[in-house]
Amino acid sequence: ASSTTKIPLSNLSALGVAFQPLTAAIQTAISGGGGSGLYYVNTKGMQMFSTSEGFIGSLKTASGAVGGGQARMTPLVCDPTMLFMAAALMNIEKKLDAIQETQEEILALLEEKERAVLQGNLNVLGDIMSNFKYNWDNSTFKNNKHILVQQIKKESEASIILYREQITRKLKKRSLIHSDHEVKGSLKKLQAQLKDYQLALYLYAYSTFLEVILLGNFDENYLNSMEQHISEYSFQYRSLYTECYTLMEHYSKSSIHSGMLGGLAAASKFMGEAISKVPVISKSQLDENLIKASGKLNLHGEKRTTSALEGLVQTRTSVTLPFIENIRAMNDLYNKPVAYLFDGENVYIRQIPLESA
Repeated sequence: ASSTTKIPLSNLSALGVAFQPLTAAIQTAISGGGGSGLYYVNTKGMQMFSTSEGFIGSLKTASGAVGGGQARMTPLVCDPTMLFMAAALMNIEKKLDAIQETQEEILALLEEKERAVLQGNLNVLGDIMSNFKYNWDNSTFKNNKHILVQQIKKESEASIILYREQITRKLKKRSLIHSDHEVKGSLKKLQAQLKDYQLALYLYAYSTFLEVILLGNFDENYLNSMEQHISEYSFQYRSLYTECYTLMEHYSKSSIHSGMLGGLAAASKFMGEAISKVPVISKSQLDENLIKASGKLNLHGEKRTTSALEGLVQTRTSVTLPFIENIRAMNDLYNKPVAYLFDGENVYIRQIPLESA
């Protein structure tokens, strides 16, 4: 089910040396012979007998009577925090492909000089993401990397504010008459600014997510706040993008060249309809040809507009979703009731509906 996170035991070991004792403990408990295994014991408020080897409890005979022997129970060495972190890391691993794909799409749109500068910050964040699973319990690693992440987050947030102000000012400067050349120039500049804005937003979301896991602060209010900050910046970007697209679409359709095409189309259609009303030549192909020409001119105008706006469409994509989903998943795993289930191959972490918790 979608409310259950599956963690293969083989993947637990791949997360690093720190998780190997957890894997070994689960496998030993699952594969034990003689009825041994992993059990939840409910003592109904009473205490079990304790020995140096663990706890003991009475077993029933085949007929159900007391006297079948004693069960020795050993608490499973299974830190809930470790299980939570394993689940969180597995969720991150599943999103890595989407994160990498988005990153490559953004870099492909950058100029070579810009790419060289920004690749550095992306490399830092990527390195932290890749190595965190081996250092999730290493305070030195987390403290040092947190300083780097904070700096990138600070820079990217400042860039978001700057780019939004620049684009907003540009949108306020509207002209009534503009040529195709001017429209193309405006589109190119606007696309570059939106591209920079998009990258700043990506870096902000990435660094915010990494800050959460480096701090190890999974308080529900804190996680909600971090998700809300990313979502708000993302919403502001989408709103501004929509405004840019609408204006550029209007400019493209109302340029001098587009106006001429529209005028020719209207004139062609009018002439065709007028000629068709003259009895002498109403049966000729001239009227039909003129009306068809009108349709082709209109279609050509629409294609020109679509072609001109293609570059702008490339900056439409939401780049923050993988990070928002990861923060949300950690919030659910850490702050909502869950049940841990085991079999010989997997650990299952199932969300428990609040009404049944």
